Amino acid sequence: MKLVINYDFIDRIKDVNENYGVMKIVRNQKKYLVFHLTPLCIAVDLPIYLMVKESALIVLVSQAISYFLIEYAAYKQVGDFYKEEAINKLHKLVALLKDINVDTSYDLLLKSEVYEKKYKIHLNEDKIPELITSKYILVPTYDFNGKIRDTSILEEHVVGSNNYILSLGSPEKKLKLVYANSRV
Repeated sequence: MKLVINYDFIDRIKDVNENYGVMKIVRNQKKYLVFHLTPLCIAVDLPIYLMVKESALIVLVSQAISYFLIEYAAYKQVGDFYKEEAINKLHKLVALLKDINVDTSYDLLLKSEVYEKKYKIHLNEDKIPELITSKYILVPTYDFNGKIRDTSILEEHVVGSNNYILSLGSPEKKLKLVYANSRV
């Protein structure tokens, strides 16, 4: 059975566990930064670069600093919005994981770790290549005796989409040839 969510499971865990900083802002605002702020900065910086080449870098750095100062001011006013949103999503995810027979709690979910990543290129129905990311995550869960054990969950994501598919799964083990140095 598969579970479809619209966020990266590991990124939400990082949002809860990490302190507020530049990496948290970039992780949560990457679409805005790439598609809105970068073209705006290029539009402003290009005429400056064409007139005075030395000052364009100073303007670009000051724009980045001012953006992060605005984010920090919002953090001081409202608090860590990303953490609160991640806590709500992870609480809902605990209930959804029970549907695929993964018995865990919010506190155990925060201890989850990625232990393997795989990437593959796949052709979709329209014969357009897609990059698929597969993350294998160890999630601490309760077994039927109430003891804590690790369960492997596979998170698949087509890069560029908002769908993340969670299912039970572990990576396939591949056999490798081993050559022994034989001394006679």
